[in-house]
This record gives sequence, C-alpha cells and structure tokens, in this order.
Amino acid sequence: MYDQLKLLEKTILDIKKQYQLVSAELSSLKQNPVTNTQELTALQNKLNTSHTERDGAKKQLNDLDKRYQNLAEAHHMIGEEQDKLQKQISELKQQNNELQQHNKELKQQYHDIKQQNSDLQKKNQLAAERTQVVLKRLTRIDQAEG
Repeated sequence: MYDQLKLLEKTILDIKKQYQLVSAELSSLKQNPVTNTQELTALQNKLNTSHTERDGAKKQLNDLDKRYQNLAEAHHMIGEEQDKLQKQISELKQQNNELQQHNKELKQQYHDIKQQNSDLQKKNQLAAERTQVVLKRLTRIDQAEG
C-alpha cells in the first residue's frame, strides 16, 4: 500500500508539472498570441464571403417580399373584379329570365292574335259566302220581278 501511495504521489507531482507547463504556455500565448497570417487571411476571406452571401440572401428576400406583395395586391384586385363580374352575371341572368318570360308572353299574345285572325277570316269567308247567296237570291228576285 505504501508503494501505491508513493506511485500516487508521483502521479500527482507529474500532473502538477504538466499543469504548470500548460499554464505557463497558456499565459505566454495570452500575452503574445501567435498569429498565423495565412489562417487569419483565410478566416477573414471566409467571413467576407459569408457577409456577401448574407447580403445577397437579404436582397433576394426583399425582392421576393416585394414580389409577394405585388402578387397579393394583384390577387386582391382580381378577386374584386371577379366579384363584380359575378354580380354582372347574376344581373344578366335575371334580365335574361325576365326577357324570356316577356318573350313567352309575347308568343302567347301572337298565338292568340293569330287564332283571332283565323277565326275572323273564317267568319269573313262565311259572311262572304252568305253575301253571295243573298246576292244570288236578290238577283233572282230582281229577275223574277223584271
């Protein structure tokens, strides 16, 4: 067990040494950071590229938003126009129904007048025939008297 404690103590001392070395190196790096210019340039370029992409995406988003607004407005206007046209269609259908009803009434009147005309023509023909009969009788009577 004594050996194990000595081993443990040695391990702790090694860890303390490593900690002091790492701590010293970290302190040194904090005070005098080592800059890798290539890596820094690459990171700066990557940052610039990401800013450019972000700006492009913002512009594209704004363009799409404007397009959406224009389409929404056009859709609204089309909806209003469609409502007006639907109202006109309803009015025209109503007018058409009224005109069809009026046309039906006029056709009935025409049919009635045609029937009256036919009846009057028959009466007129019958009257003409009777007049002929009466004229013939009168002619015979005149001839018989004369």
